[in-house]
Amino acid sequence: MEWVSGHFLNTVPPKAGLRSSARRRRLRKIRGVFLQVLVLCGIKVAVHVLGLERISVNQLFSAMVASTVFLLGFLLSGVLTDFKESEKIPGELATALQSLTLEIQAIQAYHPEARVGAALNAVAGLGSSLLDWLKERISTDQILLCHGQVHREVVLAAVQFKGDASTLRGRLMQDMATILQKVNRVQTIRDTTFVPLVYWMADIAAVLLFAGLVMARAENLAESVFFLAVISFIVILLLRLIDDIDNPFGLSDIDSAEDVSIELLEKAVERLAI
Repeated sequence: MEWVSGHFLNTVPPKAGLRSSARRRRLRKIRGVFLQVLVLCGIKVAVHVLGLERISVNQLFSAMVASTVFLLGFLLSGVLTDFKESEKIPGELATALQSLTLEIQAIQAYHPEARVGAALNAVAGLGSSLLDWLKERISTDQILLCHGQVHREVVLAAVQFKGDASTLRGRLMQDMATILQKVNRVQTIRDTTFVPLVYWMADIAAVLLFAGLVMARAENLAESVFFLAVISFIVILLLRLIDDIDNPFGLSDIDSAEDVSIELLEKAVERLAI
């Protein structure tokens, strides 16, 4: 398998289309939450009509609501840490690719007879492959194979620089190492989820909270349904948001609405292809 094959060099979709797709995913997610809230409200009305409400609202019930919200806030702050780190990775990849291109072009500036066209094409191909990999069109093994092949092309270009080339070669190898480091970091973020037990605790706490709200005694049904709708909407939306941003690189997941932007990397790859 050659890294320059058509499979590696897929066309990048328009940015407007990507933004529109993300907006549709967000709206679909919110609609799904609304449907779940409506079901809970319907159950609450049925329980009230049948006279099955058995729980009285007191200070302990308020403490239960506060503890659930606190647990969700803890979860959200944990996954946001990885998300904020992940936002930097596309820009760092774009910087490394552009730096590689400029350094390779510098070799030809010093030595016009140097042949660096293959290395420049290899770097451009690597950029396209990185985009495909981030969108999960190719596997991690394929992007690592592509990186190894590009590394060889860069080395062949570097050895054409005559004289003291330690600084130039060091920068080229450093850029290649940076790309490899970011690839491994993205894969680690994809494979690692936040502490599963904390997720289970949050889900169980939410279910118990909803059950308490449904079974709580209420003299005014409208008020009871209103508070149930507001609290359940916030809690369910937070749970789905946390699950979504736990993988900031879920660009291929049709249900993922909150992913890091790779627009900067896409623009860099377009410039390299010119």
